[in-house]
Amino acid sequence: MIRNSVVVKLWLTIIVLVVFVLSMLAVFLEQLFDTYFYSSQEEALKNRAAYISNLLIREKDQNLAVTVAEELLRESNSHMYIIGPLFTDREFNELEQFPTDLRERLEAGEQVLRRGTSPGFGQFRSETNSAWLIHPIQEENRLRSVLLIHQPVAEIEKAIEQIRNLIFFAAGIGGVLTTGLSFVVSKNLSRPVIQMTKVAEEMARGNYHGKVNVVTGDEVGKLGRTLNFLAKSLEETIDNLSKEKEQLSMILLSMTDGVVSADLDGKVTLANPPAKKWLRALTIEETGTPSEERLPKELNDLKNLVLENPETRVTELNWQGRFIALTMTPLYEPDGGPVRGIVAVFRDITEERTLERMRKDFVASVSHELRTPLAMMQGYGEALLDEFGEDPEQRRELTQIILDETNRMKRLVNDLLDLAQLEAGQFELHSTQIDLANVIRTIGRKFLTLANERQIQFRVSFDPNDAFPIEGDSDRLEQVFTNLIDNAMRHTPAGGSVTLDMRKEAGYIRIDISDTGEGIPTEDLPFIFERFYKVDKARTRAKGGTGLGLSITRNIVLKHRGEIIVSSTVGVGTTFTVILPLLGKTNTLHA
Repeated sequence: MIRNSVVVKLWLTIIVLVVFVLSMLAVFLEQLFDTYFYSSQEEALKNRAAYISNLLIREKDQNLAVTVAEELLRESNSHMYIIGPLFTDREFNELEQFPTDLRERLEAGEQVLRRGTSPGFGQFRSETNSAWLIHPIQEENRLRSVLLIHQPVAEIEKAIEQIRNLIFFAAGIGGVLTTGLSFVVSKNLSRPVIQMTKVAEEMARGNYHGKVNVVTGDEVGKLGRTLNFLAKSLEETIDNLSKEKEQLSMILLSMTDGVVSADLDGKVTLANPPAKKWLRALTIEETGTPSEERLPKELNDLKNLVLENPETRVTELNWQGRFIALTMTPLYEPDGGPVRGIVAVFRDITEERTLERMRKDFVASVSHELRTPLAMMQGYGEALLDEFGEDPEQRRELTQIILDETNRMKRLVNDLLDLAQLEAGQFELHSTQIDLANVIRTIGRKFLTLANERQIQFRVSFDPNDAFPIEGDSDRLEQVFTNLIDNAMRHTPAGGSVTLDMRKEAGYIRIDISDTGEGIPTEDLPFIFERFYKVDKARTRAKGGTGLGLSITRNIVLKHRGEIIVSSTVGVGTTFTVILPLLGKTNTLHA
């Protein structure tokens, strides 16, 4: 943690630099003062030695010369020794006690300075470190004797020690002051950097409300202002992007069309719920396992075609009886870069196709239903105009046919109007509280005579002592059961039977209209309630109706919060079941 701190790094850098400089300066000053003091002492000793040497040679009074020399040296706490026959003419035999190198230097007239407790020859000693100056005394270029002067260096060392302590004390004080100053400077320099780091970290976490307090106008201040501007710009940009993303997400979620995006390898990168549904269905059919991760083979092949020749392709898929319109477009990198994938839009057009087919069938059925009576009315009308036949009975028959066809067309138009009102929600029921048993009795009496004429056994079954209260329109309910019983009798041959059975079951009334007629094929059952749908496409007009009765019947039952279902077996018969809620039961029923 310390190694990653800007404050500590900057502080340590300044401290190390200052300490290093102060240490080098202290060492340098110490060497300088050492050199200065010792050089001064050496120079003074050499000057004294030369003066004393001249004094001893010139002065005839030996005692006076020695006394003056000793007084001179006593002032500097120095002592001298004269080695050799200075005041006699004998030979300088003491020179043999000197080391060879020292003797050669002395014979050459060179002064030799040594430091220590002894000069390195003879029995001369001192209790402390001293400076030993060995000075040759020459006369007429002949070494007469040697002057040995020694001076203790304790005072010099003491002075040097004091100066050294003073230097290191000053260096220590400088280090302490520099430490505090460097800490303050590093803290002030790093504070905005640390603050900017925290703001940047908050920005990385998605919080763009942080702000750097800029108090200076230098480069750090400019960087802080730039970071504040960047944070504000990023906040606005990301806010706009979030809004656009949310808007796009809501658009995709609310679309009924499927939208899917995939990369170059066919991996799905984006898909809305309808698209995921289609992808799962297609992959189950292809591999047996539902997946939303990759495009199925059929879509992947189309993707490869789009990538080979980047242009929008429109095709149509037929999947399990559903018609799917597919539009696939290449997806490019920003600023006109290369293709990076595709985006495809699925649209289920099955309902459109069905509506188109129903529209065509409706036009064809209406044309078919109107063409025949119009042709008959035109033919018989022209015959009457041409005064065809003179028999009044024949003319009455022609007129009756025209009237019957006119009534047929009127019923067709009325059925169309009723159906249009029912499907548009404009059909009004005059609902009251009624007993459905009374409606069934009325219908039973109405069809009893017709059943006898057609030699069909007709039976109505319900408990006469029980009431069947419902809320509904008695006229429209009578229309429902009349239509169902009439269909049953028209498709039941002589000798067959038609049965209406009514009973209560768990809060609703169940009415079954069964016949022993020809039955309805299984493939026609899902379409039996569609407009103009006829099972027997070639049936005669005497047997067939308009093809709208069952569609109207179903809509009326639904308006009464009921349900109608059909079951049939070819050659056995058909049963229509109507379910209506009892009085007080308001929930819509489903069989």
